[in-house]
Amino acid sequence: MELVSRAGTALHPVEVDLLCTFAEVEAPFPIDVPATGQSEVERALLYREAAERMRERGLADERGPLDVAEEFVYLLRACTGVVDMVVTTAEGTRSVAVLTARDDALVVTQDSADEFGMVRMLPTTVDDAVGGIARLVPRAETPLTTPFTLPRRAVRAAFEAMVARMPDDGGDPVPMTGEEIDELLRAHGISDRVATRMVAALTPAIGSGQAGVALRDDTEDQWRRVGTELTWLDTPRGRYRLAEDDDGWMSVNPLSPQELRDGLRALAGRIR
Repeated sequence: MELVSRAGTALHPVEVDLLCTFAEVEAPFPIDVPATGQSEVERALLYREAAERMRERGLADERGPLDVAEEFVYLLRACTGVVDMVVTTAEGTRSVAVLTARDDALVVTQDSADEFGMVRMLPTTVDDAVGGIARLVPRAETPLTTPFTLPRRAVRAAFEAMVARMPDDGGDPVPMTGEEIDELLRAHGISDRVATRMVAALTPAIGSGQAGVALRDDTEDQWRRVGTELTWLDTPRGRYRLAEDDDGWMSVNPLSPQELRDGLRALAGRIR
């Protein structure tokens, strides 16, 4: 396994959990760091082994973390905020957290395709981090369509009704016919015209993503989401931005590559 690459230095989830415990702060969303061990004894043993591996790699000594591990601990405690991003494609899900302190940043990434759940850390600047995470999003065309709106509550209710059809025993779901989908949407207040526009534009989904900002202060060991998120959906026709307003509507707009970069840059601007 390559432990140092252009994506940064790789750490095992147990090593990351040890660093979070040392910092007394949870790993930021969406980085997945499972609790280590089934008991205190097992946890202590795994932590000891992780600390030894980190010392062998120059990431720790008898006094504590070094190098990128030390920067991670410092930013967990003192960063001005985190820009987080989740990108899902047919190949899997990539999770990103950018911890920032003024103009400095640490890009933390995790790929669901990695069988060990390794977490990679790359020190950089905030500007370079924004450009870097934008390149992690697959390129997509800008749809040649006009924006439209959907009733948020009705769409959510219809989606929940579809999810409720999933078998409890983990078996394969029973596909809905086109007529059943139309009836379900109508039952939740979505007109034929809106349903036709929604299905034509947003199906089939081949990918999705979301990005946002999280903060914490010295009294907290967890992160809290602030402000609105940047959310998008990829289809064969291109990428759409999905945005909710305070009046119960969801707007669907074509999202160009430049608008995506601008959106990520605006998120980073909130915490500089």
